[in-house]
Amino acid sequence: MTRSVTFVLWVWLGVLGVLGASSDDGAYASDLARGQAKLAGNPKDIGALVALGKLCHNRGTLDVPDAADAVELARKYLNEALEIDPKHAFARALHGSTTVLTAKQAWLPTTKISRVRKGIAEMDAALKDSPEDPDARFTRASNNLFLPDLFDRKAVVIADFAWLQERVDQGRFEVEFRQYVCLFHGRARSKSGDKPKAESLWRAGIAIDPASKAADELRRALDPGRPNR
Repeated sequence: MTRSVTFVLWVWLGVLGVLGASSDDGAYASDLARGQAKLAGNPKDIGALVALGKLCHNRGTLDVPDAADAVELARKYLNEALEIDPKHAFARALHGSTTVLTAKQAWLPTTKISRVRKGIAEMDAALKDSPEDPDARFTRASNNLFLPDLFDRKAVVIADFAWLQERVDQGRFEVEFRQYVCLFHGRARSKSGDKPKAESLWRAGIAIDPASKAADELRRALDPGRPNR
């Protein structure tokens, strides 16, 4: 492996901590405790398991001291969910995304690349079996968005966001989900060099619900110097 490839992989892994929303330790702790209390009442509640997996997965994308622990906790809950329903598309996609995130903890570049490829394969398998699942598709698109070019995921990201955006424009999905599609789709467009389209998407996302937390993140995408609300 060349030094340049190794450097690009390290830079990408550093980007992972910048992409998520800003850290709110108190909110994460309370949401985690609430989810765990719900699960304690019914350990086989697959909805609670996937929700906890998503919560911990998202925490694991941030540049916070407990990110690695959150990833491992996410994998625990997602593994339990998949024991109940091995074909659960969103759980499979999230698990694949956590596999990619574990590359951050590996030291050897070959191990990092192996983990990323394994995670990609998990996400692709989930979408192959359940191509109409928007949560799984968004997970793959947002995870693959900033992968280095050596993984050749640009076409997948473009196709996933095109599929999602078509349905957002039709008014499908919950408000928050529609706004986050606009946020990450805009990031994809910005990365590809189409800043005007990115800004158009971010403005469209804000218009869906200007008072939401997601709208604040969209405003910061338009104005990176904007302080957190």
